[in-house]
Parts: sequence; structure tokens; C-alpha cells
Amino acid sequence: MPGVPLAADLRDLLKDPSFWSAYERSDGDDGADDERWEDHPGWTLTADVGGGHTLVLEIDIELGMVNLGVCPPGVTEPLQLGWDDDAHPFPHALRWDELDLIARAVALRDPDLPHPGPLLALVSRFVLLGEHDDLDAVTPLLAAAFGTGPADAAYWPTARSWLYRCDGRGRGVTWQRDDAGNWTVDQDEDQSGDFTLYSLRGPESEFPFDAWRELLAAAGRTVSDAVPGPARDALGDLPARAVADRDLSLAGQTGRSLAAAGVGHPVILRGLDGPTDPAEVCWILETVTGAAQGSLVARWFGPSALRVARRYRLDLHLEVGGRPDPRGYASTVTRDLDRALRDRGLGHAEQTGSSMRRDASGGYVTHAVSVDIAVFDDLAAGTDLVRHTLLRHDPAPETVLRHQGGTDAVVALR
Repeated sequence: MPGVPLAADLRDLLKDPSFWSAYERSDGDDGADDERWEDHPGWTLTADVGGGHTLVLEIDIELGMVNLGVCPPGVTEPLQLGWDDDAHPFPHALRWDELDLIARAVALRDPDLPHPGPLLALVSRFVLLGEHDDLDAVTPLLAAAFGTGPADAAYWPTARSWLYRCDGRGRGVTWQRDDAGNWTVDQDEDQSGDFTLYSLRGPESEFPFDAWRELLAAAGRTVSDAVPGPARDALGDLPARAVADRDLSLAGQTGRSLAAAGVGHPVILRGLDGPTDPAEVCWILETVTGAAQGSLVARWFGPSALRVARRYRLDLHLEVGGRPDPRGYASTVTRDLDRALRDRGLGHAEQTGSSMRRDASGGYVTHAVSVDIAVFDDLAAGTDLVRHTLLRHDPAPETVLRHQGGTDAVVALR
């Protein structure tokens, strides 16, 4: 399947907060109320890593469906790696180092898909981090790929929001290599907490492992072939000094030295001379020098601010029966919880369902509402804020707040 350039309308939408809110279905938003997605055919992005191997991303905003597949040479229908939707998602398809390698290879072959850039931003939702991953090497690339949204954006993807949905560390997730050299993923349910693994890539699964290994090998060749070994020898300590001093001028000098040594790869030379972000310089210098993937990124940017970032879940059973306006009360409480958490940068809250009972006249009335609460980083502070906010609304004794996870512990409200 030949590479398909990034569609012009999709490229423009990558700057639009409403697209990202719909694409990532932030806070339960599936984009259904946006008329732009009605009858929209969606997009197919086919990323060529070399040797006829392609990664295929299919996006349908109206249906809330994103598919990820791989096409070996001569194959026209993608072999499925995973998908993400509102029904039965299986998004945990990729290791971080695999996507990073693919994005590097694609960038070297297609200047319209620079790295870090659109491919990383769109496909990163299919990554599942494990204990082996180093956030110091990950988050600078993601931050550069997402960029900074408008100041008034209601939602914009960030490395932090990505981490909250793709972090398998400390949750019983294990990546391991089988006898055939395939990386598979599994989870110890006793350690899962509030995170559930949904992957086609388990041991002895029907994941297209052969095609995937071949694609990664092709991507590796594209990257390693970008700079011949003899040219690396002519650079001396320039790359090391550029990283140690975080000096973009030394990166530019490295590019000129490569050009003088006969390296004419336009992506390499342009990225060193006029990078869009220091993260681009880092991966290119890793390619130039043969350094381990992510090592210079981590060295340039230092410790990630997200090393301690975590996302916790709380379930609120909000009893509303007997209130003069049950739904209005529930909406007010949920809105105040959401505002309090967002104002402190501690999370967000949203209603996820309700239950009904018959009243004395035989009709149905709402007696309870379910509220899903996300707490970021500081579970104790977030829980305390939720409890105090609830108490201002005089919750009924039947109201129950629980920590979602291995213990499902009930939080005392009074």
C-alpha cells in the first residue's frame, strides 16, 4: 500500500481544539454534536517506513472509531493491530520504542510527516507504557508532537493527559519476549488497580507478529542507513558537545560537517540546521551517532516532570431521591466537583449514568446518579477536595464515594 500524504483538511484540524476533543473523546465527548463530522468519510493515513511496509491509521470521528493496522509489501487490506472506540476498545497495541522508531523512519522518508509531529500525536493513543520505559526519553517528544493549543482551548492533548490513559506502570502490566522474538503483553490482575489491559497482543494471540517484526526491521534499516558509518567518524565530539551544552548552533555545525562529508539527506540536514524543536535535534543526533534510542533526548531535557504523575479513579453514587429537583441537584453537584478539581489542577468529574425507581403514583423518578471522578497525581488531596465539595451540598446518607481499584475502599464523608 503506497504512502498517503497527510490530508490537507486533517493537517488544518490538528490545530483545532474541537478536533482533539472529539478524536480523544475527552471527558466523554465523542464529537457527536459537531455537525462537521456528520457523513464525513474520515481519513486514512498510510505511513511508509521503507521496503514497502506501512503503518495504517484509519479515523472516523462520527463513529468514534480509530483503527490501527500494518500492511506488508503487496498487501492492500491492513492487518489489525488494535482499535479504539466507545464499545469494545483494544487500544494497547504498541510499545513506545516501536512507535518512536516508526515515526523516525517515516520522517526520514516523508518530509510532510516530521518527527515529533502528526504521526506521533495521532498514533500515541495505541502505546502502552511498561516498567522498562523511561519518561525522560518519552515526554519531550510527545510534548513537541502535541504542541501548545490556543489559550482559550477547552481541551488540548498534552504529554500529561496522554500518560494518564496509556500508563501501565505499577499496574501489573508486563512486556515480555517469546521464543520467536515477539514482544507480547500481559497483566497480573491482582496488581491492576483501576487499569484494565485491552490488547490483541497477548501471548499465543492472533496478532500479526510476523508482519510486525518485518515492519520494525524495515524501519530500523531506514534509520540506520540514513547516515553512513564513515560520515559519523568525521564528526568528532560535535554531537556530544551539542547535547551536553544544549547548543543548537553546535547541532547546526554538525549538519554542515555531515554535508561536507557527503551526507545529503534533507531531513537530517534541515533538522540540524533549523529544527522545529530541540527534541527533533536529539533524535536526529541519535541517528547520526548511532546512540541508543531516547538516550540523547533524556540527556538534553533532563528528568521529566511527569515521573510522579498518576491518574486515580473515584466512583460517586450520589443519592438524589426525595429532592425537589433530582436531576438539577445532581447536575449542580457534578458541576461543582468538576470546577473544584479543575481549578486546583487535580482532575475532573462527569456524570456517567443514573438509576430509576417507581414513585407512589407508579411513575419512574431518578433516585441516584453515578459520577466518575478522575484525580491527578495527589490522591489524598483530590479525595479531600471531593469530600469537602460534596459536604457543601448536604449529601444524603446513602451517598457513597469509593476509590476505584484493588480495594474499592469507601471514603468516609463525615
